[in-house]
Amino acid sequence: MTRIASLCRLATTLLTLCLLGGCASTYQGPVVASADGVDEAARPSFIAVDDPWEGMNRNLYAFNALADRWVLLPVVDVYTDVVPWPFRDRISDFFANIGSLTTFANQILQLKFKPAFETAMRFGANSLLGMFGFVDIATPMGLPRYQEDFGQTLGYWGVHGGPYLVLPILGPSNVRDTAGLAADTAAFAVVDPFGASSIQSKYPAIMATDIVNARYIQPFRYFESGSPFEYDLVRFVYTKKRQVESSGVQPLPVTSERSSDP
Repeated sequence: MTRIASLCRLATTLLTLCLLGGCASTYQGPVVASADGVDEAARPSFIAVDDPWEGMNRNLYAFNALADRWVLLPVVDVYTDVVPWPFRDRISDFFANIGSLTTFANQILQLKFKPAFETAMRFGANSLLGMFGFVDIATPMGLPRYQEDFGQTLGYWGVHGGPYLVLPILGPSNVRDTAGLAADTAAFAVVDPFGASSIQSKYPAIMATDIVNARYIQPFRYFESGSPFEYDLVRFVYTKKRQVESSGVQPLPVTSERSSDP
């Protein structure tokens, strides 16, 4: 589940890219072709990020774009055509509710007891009164939804993010957040609250639906930002976003993750 939560966080990052894409398009310097398409001298200086493995990361970014275009998005298109919108909405609510267990654990580790209480109340309300989370009744009740992970917990306790890293399929990350993602995934599988992890292992269709839903709820499309510096912008936005999220400042509640539907 934590892999899916990571993808959902990426949605917010990449949505912000749509705004920053306009910044890059106003850049007046010359764009000179190089091995990766843009000369370093032509890159905006404000997006510098520690990226010692840039060559590998750019190759992975290109691979992710191809996998997204030729595998993930066609599957999402079929999912959208086959599953009516009200059912897609319920599925998104269900997986978001399960993901709140990871958020709760990390809020406790970060000593954020009030948000942790709200998350616990939200999970209880949706699970007991919202048909195991298929209906989000907590939001109308005024219970906010937060997203926390072990990468943020490590950052809260002073662990630096480290070099930027692009993960296959999952996209932007860094050394600390990758370790945090592995820890979240392992902890969820070992603790296995309410048998959620074992259900996914026993029924691969549920795991596949989780993955498809994670891609469905975020609207980002590779190389559609209109910027020749898309890689740099994604790297910059992700890094700054994670710095804020792990700074100890209480994040704003998540409002929505879904694509727009009729």
